[in-house]
Amino acid sequence: MSFCLLLLLNLLLYLLPSFLHAMHVVETSPNTSSSSVRGGVNSNTPKAWMVPKDVKFSTLDKLKLLPIESLDNNDDDNYQRKKASSEPKVLIATKAVGLNFADIFTVLGLYSAANEVRNHSKDENNNKVKRRRKNRKELSPFIPGLEFSGIVLEDQTGQYKKGDKVLGFSRFGAYSDIVQVPPAFLKKLPSHWTFPQGASFIVQALTAWHGLVEIGRMPLLTENEIKTKDRPYVVIVHSAAGGVGLWAAEIAARRGAIVIGIVGNHAKKEVFYNRIKKFSPLSRSMIRGQERDFGIRLAQMLHNVHSSYNNDEDNNSVLEQGTFDNDLKKIAKNGYGADIVMESLGGQYFQNSFDSLNSGGALVTFGSTSYVSPGLGLNLFRLMYRYVTRPKIDPGDLTSRNIRLCGFNLIYLTESQVELRRQLNECIACLSGITSSKGKMSQDSFILDDDDIPLDNVTPPMIGNVFDFRMEAVNAMEKLKGGSTVGKVVLDNSNNPCQ
Repeated sequence: MSFCLLLLLNLLLYLLPSFLHAMHVVETSPNTSSSSVRGGVNSNTPKAWMVPKDVKFSTLDKLKLLPIESLDNNDDDNYQRKKASSEPKVLIATKAVGLNFADIFTVLGLYSAANEVRNHSKDENNNKVKRRRKNRKELSPFIPGLEFSGIVLEDQTGQYKKGDKVLGFSRFGAYSDIVQVPPAFLKKLPSHWTFPQGASFIVQALTAWHGLVEIGRMPLLTENEIKTKDRPYVVIVHSAAGGVGLWAAEIAARRGAIVIGIVGNHAKKEVFYNRIKKFSPLSRSMIRGQERDFGIRLAQMLHNVHSSYNNDEDNNSVLEQGTFDNDLKKIAKNGYGADIVMESLGGQYFQNSFDSLNSGGALVTFGSTSYVSPGLGLNLFRLMYRYVTRPKIDPGDLTSRNIRLCGFNLIYLTESQVELRRQLNECIACLSGITSSKGKMSQDSFILDDDDIPLDNVTPPMIGNVFDFRMEAVNAMEKLKGGSTVGKVVLDNSNNPCQ
């Protein structure tokens, strides 16, 4: 108990200076007035949602819509600095911005990559250097956001024409009227896609692909392999009706797996089924429910999936024979568990999913959304409790069970444009059902690094909620943080003055 109290005290002491300084900024800076947020400074001035200079990450309402020119001259996100960058890039006026949970974790101060950016600047040779401090830490303004769609204004590389409609990925900075990224981070927007759909694809689809195939090493199963196997290849996808979850479920199903989609309610079950049933009729979904009995319900679902694979007429044969066992490790030891789990919740959901892995299986984690709760900020008591009671994995368990525990952060893929482009093309090929010259589903190696595979045959992303870019960015993030959304949450910037 003394440890918990000490941890709480440290958290309060950490956040108090940020709160006091932020109050001072709000009271004294004309850039944070309501007229500025509503476009009162100049309706044609490019703006961006940012955490202002020297305001610490803490709560979602720290985001302010400010003119881009208000950024420091030495800041990485400065518009003029971007135009003068030595690396040729494409300048885009955004028409829509896609929201991701990483944006929320960033503003709350829980995203290490964003903290690194704020604590560093670049020298005249564009090399990252530690910011010099005098009496206190200097924090640069910070614009969150990882994906967008929009219209090309200028292309220093010659790959795009002015007026081209594109969708793209950015290493932060997407919550802005203007973005500038390398051409490798862009794709042309299909003619039948809307701008909100374009802002909903790259990050979540690439997260699903990278986790399942690159990290989880899910094989591409041929029809013959699927027919001759006595047991199915099972992939569990948490939050399966969300942005990443729907893409992960579709990729897994297209590659030959039976998918168990974990969702929040009955309406989301329908969303999952409507997307997946044509690729994998035997895939199923279950409502997440409470953590305390999640393991028992997951064990029952695994029994049903494996029994139905060999006996379509009686999905509950194992249960009827009285052989049901809710011990997930025992189920997995006999080969009736899961082969890959895409997990982003944490807590007991993580632990039960880990216990369900078959020999050779992998759990791929890419977040811990159960650490946050609805509202603008962090619930410190919940955060402390979740941290103290988080699952602890014995490394010996990995070797004795022959399983893998993997984690990744997609933002680091931006450090290798060639690798990012390769994975993006392979992901699009899978979702397009592209065949090789031999007339069958392409092996991953069939996709060459320089192939530019269009998105024309990919099912457009499902849009859940659309909010106004200039008025509702914080509300949109709060909605996503609450966990009640289905599909993608998008900011509509159709009135961008820079277009």
